[in-house]
Amino acid sequence: MMMDLMTLVVAAALATQSKPAPQIAMTCDAGEAAVGGEPANLHGQWDFLMTPRGSPSFGLMTIGFVGADYGGSLAPARTAPVVIRTISLTGNAIHMVVGAREGDVLFDGRVSGKGDYMCGTVTYHGGETFPMVAQKRPSTYQSPPQSERAR
Repeated sequence: MMMDLMTLVVAAALATQSKPAPQIAMTCDAGEAAVGGEPANLHGQWDFLMTPRGSPSFGLMTIGFVGADYGGSLAPARTAPVVIRTISLTGNAIHMVVGAREGDVLFDGRVSGKGDYMCGTVTYHGGETFPMVAQKRPSTYQSPPQSERAR
């Protein structure tokens, strides 16, 4: 009986190893930027999902103001937190530079018109690219818009 159980466990383990990694389909439809309005306020906490090499990677991204500019951090569930060194927003186009030990990691994407969703592409230091989406957590705190921040 014990030998049969061990045979099943080993067979299941071998079957799992021979299967390719699960693929997650991610689309990027952030919608249009608000016309003639204030740019999205990115300040807050964001849940993110990216899929490096087909494996899901979840985490928390925190964005805040440093004077009139944005700064922040990323805390992936499986690795140590990293600093977001640069965040720029032009219309609904967003660009972030994340400082990583192996070199900068870039994110280029779009922010939804309401400013509560972003999606785009992560480019690792070696040139590999992966999709990423992030959704802003609801909050009662409302920071001043970027246009009112002191330089």
